[in-house]
Amino acid sequence: MKRIFVAAMMASLLAACTSTEEPTATDSTTTSPAETTPAETTRDDTTSEEPSKTADEESTPADTIDEADLATGPTQSEDFPDLLGQFLPLEARVGGHGNYDRVVVEYDDGEGQLGWSASYEDEAIQDGSGFPIDMEGQRFLTIAVTGARYPDQDEAKDEIAVTGLDQASVVKDVQVDYPFEGMHMIFVGVDADHPYRVQVFHDPERIVIDILHD
Repeated sequence: MKRIFVAAMMASLLAACTSTEEPTATDSTTTSPAETTPAETTRDDTTSEEPSKTADEESTPADTIDEADLATGPTQSEDFPDLLGQFLPLEARVGGHGNYDRVVVEYDDGEGQLGWSASYEDEAIQDGSGFPIDMEGQRFLTIAVTGARYPDQDEAKDEIAVTGLDQASVVKDVQVDYPFEGMHMIFVGVDADHPYRVQVFHDPERIVIDILHD
């Protein structure tokens, strides 16, 4: 009887060791750690990117500008007097904004780069002839622009058109001369020496002059 019992126990143990039953899903050996993926990151270029000179700030100008960014004495661009550009001045326009007037001189699709030098003068003196120009104003912000070319025969006009003077507060008159020997002049007639700044914008190429009100 003892032998029968031992044999039965051995058979039971052998059956348990050779079982092919799959472990259940609650078995810790079958669970795998949950997959983790790094959190998605998004970049807001509109908050981190500095405004570029190609941005059309002229179409959405600031309401006001800070006098600390302006000057009353002579100023010039870093590359002045670089004469390698080939830009033709096409037109000028004037606009009045919160605490400043803006004068924009637009150029054609040339090449190279524009440079400039600016200062207030008692008279507007035409480059080349040396004759004074009859303009409105008591003082004249005079900007010499390099990198300009003389117009071809089919491009020349009697004068470069200026629009929007009626929108200005301190700008009384503007004249833009055609280039002479790689340089051309911009004259802005004002009532006094107001703080100003000159910038170059691109696409299209433009000289932008801001003059602060009183």
